[in-house]
Amino acid sequence: MIEKVLELKNISKKRGKTQVLTDVNFSINKGEICGFVGRNGAGKTTLIKIITSMLFPDEGEVIICGKNLKNEREEALKNVVSVVETPEMYGYMTGRQNLNYIASVLENVTKDEIENAIKFSNLGSKIDEKVKKYSLGMKQRLGLAQAIMGNVSLLILDEPTNGLDPMGVFELKNTLNTLAKEKGVSIFISSHILSEIENICTRVVFIDDGKIISIQQIVDKEKVSTEKNMFIKTNLPEKASEIIKKIPYVKLLKVENDGISILINSELHDIFDMLKNLHEDGIKVEGYFEVKQNLEDKFVKMMGEVSNE
Repeated sequence: MIEKVLELKNISKKRGKTQVLTDVNFSINKGEICGFVGRNGAGKTTLIKIITSMLFPDEGEVIICGKNLKNEREEALKNVVSVVETPEMYGYMTGRQNLNYIASVLENVTKDEIENAIKFSNLGSKIDEKVKKYSLGMKQRLGLAQAIMGNVSLLILDEPTNGLDPMGVFELKNTLNTLAKEKGVSIFISSHILSEIENICTRVVFIDDGKIISIQQIVDKEKVSTEKNMFIKTNLPEKASEIIKKIPYVKLLKVENDGISILINSELHDIFDMLKNLHEDGIKVEGYFEVKQNLEDKFVKMMGEVSNE
């Protein structure tokens, strides 16, 4: 049975007369890296504040590791770490002193766990320099090092890639994968940089105007999908669409002026079988190509659909 680390049930919140969140429902499983995407003002920050008990919902429940946040706040939050865009650190302390202090606040953190966190931060000799001298990327790594001390179950990150160079983003991805796969930590990432969310996360929750509009599974790019989204260019799109409708392993998506968009299961049948069918029925195929849609394309499409409702 899949273990749920975070469950949000019918979360609603008003600010004055403005409805900020409406019936928000989703969950995050153990060891999952889940992205949280939406426009500015969509409700992302409000929801994160509710999850971390900085705000209370007007309706609904937050369940963390089986504990109701409203009734069992201390138990629910004891295994939660949140790292905001600029992690709060004591600038006058060194990185090592910051971790030692955090360890003293957490329960039952051993010296070995502190040393492992220091190694995990990959700060080298910088760990003994004052944090006020750290770059944003170094502060991010020190903040993430908290997540491997103690029994952390849920890590919440708000815009974690802001200010990071490409190497910093790469290191962040590796760090999060290690936490999720080796430590079983569930990670919830709020960000507006969709390309990076796509590279880091396994699932993405989309929010707009305080409502969850879609939850998308991120396809493992190392696994080849048997379904391909194709565009067939032809001067007879209407006639081609009628033929395509009769082919069981092909789904017609859209008819356009210069061709048709289809979804074909390439594992069951070769693409050339379909092209042969079109040719035999007098359809001249002028060209064809695979259409690959990234997360940003999906987001723009969804926002357009929401705006048109």
